[in-house]
Amino acid sequence: MTELLNLKNLESQDSLLKAIVPILDKAIQERSQQDVEKMGEAIATILPTAITLEIKQSPTEIAKAIAPEMAIAIQEQIRLDPDSIAKTLGPEMGEAIKTQIRVEQDAMVDALYPVIGSTISKYMVELVKTINDKVESAFSIEGIKRKIRAKIQGVSEAELILQEAVNYEVQAVFLIHKASGLVIREVHPSLELRLEADMLAGLLTAIRSFVNEGIVQPGEFSELHQIEYDASQIILEVAGYCYIAAVVKGAPSKQFTQRLKKTLSRIVLKYGKLIAVYDGNPATIPNAVELLLEKLTKTETREKSSKPPYALLFIVACLLAIWGFVIYRSIRADRIESQTANALDAEPELSIYRIVPEVRGDRLTLTGRVPNQYLKGKAGNIAAVVAPNLNLNNQITAVNVPADPVQTAGEVERVTWIFNQKDGIAITSQHDYGTKTVTLEGIVPDFNDAEEITQAFEKIPGVETVTNIVQIRPILETRIYFESGSTQFSSPDIVSQLRAIRQFLDRNPKVYLRIIGHTDYKGPQAKNQMLGMQRARLIEQALLAEQINPARLQVISSPKLPPGVTPDHPLWLSRCVRFEVFVPPNQFSDQ
Repeated sequence: MTELLNLKNLESQDSLLKAIVPILDKAIQERSQQDVEKMGEAIATILPTAITLEIKQSPTEIAKAIAPEMAIAIQEQIRLDPDSIAKTLGPEMGEAIKTQIRVEQDAMVDALYPVIGSTISKYMVELVKTINDKVESAFSIEGIKRKIRAKIQGVSEAELILQEAVNYEVQAVFLIHKASGLVIREVHPSLELRLEADMLAGLLTAIRSFVNEGIVQPGEFSELHQIEYDASQIILEVAGYCYIAAVVKGAPSKQFTQRLKKTLSRIVLKYGKLIAVYDGNPATIPNAVELLLEKLTKTETREKSSKPPYALLFIVACLLAIWGFVIYRSIRADRIESQTANALDAEPELSIYRIVPEVRGDRLTLTGRVPNQYLKGKAGNIAAVVAPNLNLNNQITAVNVPADPVQTAGEVERVTWIFNQKDGIAITSQHDYGTKTVTLEGIVPDFNDAEEITQAFEKIPGVETVTNIVQIRPILETRIYFESGSTQFSSPDIVSQLRAIRQFLDRNPKVYLRIIGHTDYKGPQAKNQMLGMQRARLIEQALLAEQINPARLQVISSPKLPPGVTPDHPLWLSRCVRFEVFVPPNQFSDQ
C-alpha cells in the first residue's frame, strides 16, 4: 500500500513540474522585460556557482560556447584598459617561453631566428667594418698612437681595437654610504631612463654584506667589484666610508675604470669627513661631488679622420727613424768620449799625457803614448769604468823613456815630504840611481800605510825597485790608576810600570809619548779637567826621573772616558793616566 502511495506521489510531481515550467519561463521572461536590474540582482547570487558547476560537469561544452567570443573580448579589454592585459599576461609569459623552449627548443629557435639572427648579423657587420677601419689605419698616425697607448696600458693592440670598436654607455652613477646603504648622490645621463636609486643601493649593500660575511673566510677581507647582467654590468669601487656604483651598458674600457678610481679618491680625500657622518640629508654634501660624478657619464668620442697616404708616411717614418738612430749614436759616442777624456784628465798621473778616446759602434778605442805599462793599464781601467757596456781596445803605446836622474831624485824627495806631512808617519828615503832602487826607513801607523808608500815610490819614473823596511808604530797599552779625587796612585806596581815605559822609549827612539790624564764623571767638569792634568803632570815628573828626554813627552787632560770604558764600568777604571805613541810631523823632513 505504501509503495502505491509513493508511486502516486512521483507521478503527481512529474505532472506538476510539466504544468509549472511553462508558467515559470513566461514569468521570468516578463519580469526581465519589466525590471532588468532587479532580475539581474536575483540571478547574480547563484550565477557564479551555476557556471562553476557547469564547467565541472561539461567543460567541453563551455569551451565550445565561449571560444568564438574570446578574441572579441580580449580586443575590447585592450581597447578599454591596455595595461591590464599586459599586467595579467606578463608574469606568465616568461614561464611560458621557458616551458616552450624546454618542450620544443628547435621550434623556438626557428621562430626567433629571423629577428635575432638579423640583429646579430647587422651588429657583426658594423663591428667587422669598424675593426677593418682600425686595422687599415695601422700605419697611420692614429695607428701609431694606438700602438703607443697599447704599450703604455699594458694590453695588446687587438684588445685596444676591440675596445674602441665596441662602445659602452654609462647609464647611471651612484655614490652610496657604505655602512647605511643611503644614496649620497646619483647621476642619470638620460632623463628617460632613471633607475630606482634607493632600491639599487639597498640591494648592493646587502650583496656586499653577504659576500663579506657569508662567503669570505674569517680573518680575510674581500670586496665585490663587478656584477654582470645580460649586456650590462655594475662596477663597484670602494674606499673610505662610501663606494661608487656605475651602471654601464657594454664593455667599459680600462680608462673608465681608472677614472672611476681617481674620482672616488678625490671625493674621499676632499669630503671624507662629511661622508663619514652622513645621515641622509643631501644638503650636508657639497654639489661638487655631483659634478665629479657627472664627468664619469661623459665618454670620449673620436672623430674619424680621412685616410692619410700610408706609403708616404711609412717612408718618412723609416727615414726619420734611421736619421734619429744615427743622431742618437753620434750623441752617445760624443758623450762617452767626453766622459772618458775628463776621467783621464782627472787622474794626476795621466793628465800630462795626450790620450785620445774614440767610440766606433760598440767599441771604445784608446790611443796615445805613456812612459810605462803601468800607466797604460791604469788608463784602460779608467775607461772600462766609464763605459762598462763597450768593448775596450787599448791601443796606447808604452814608451820606456830613460828618466832624468835629477827629476827622479826630486820626485823621490817630493813623495817623501808628502808622506811625512801625515800624522803618525816618519820615514826617510835613499835613492840609488845606478841600481834604480829606493830604500825606505822609518815608522808608519799600520801595514796599509806601508803598502801605500811602497806603491807611491814604485810609480816614480826611474825607480824600478823599492826596499821598504819601515816599522809599524808600536802600541803602549799601560795604564796607571789613581784614588778617587786625588793624585794618589792606586796601582801597587807603579815602579815597574814606569820602568817598562822607559824601556819602551829606549827600544823606539823615533817615537814620542803623549800622557793623557782622565777622571771619573763625578763632580764639576772644570775640577775634573784640572785633576786629570795634575795626574798627567805627576806621571811626567816620574818619567823625567827615569832619565827620559822631556822633548819626547807631551801632557794633556781629557774630559772623556778612556777608550774601552763606558759609564756602566766601575768608576776606578776611569781614574787613570794612559799613553799614546805618536810621531811628530816633519820629524824627518830634513833628512
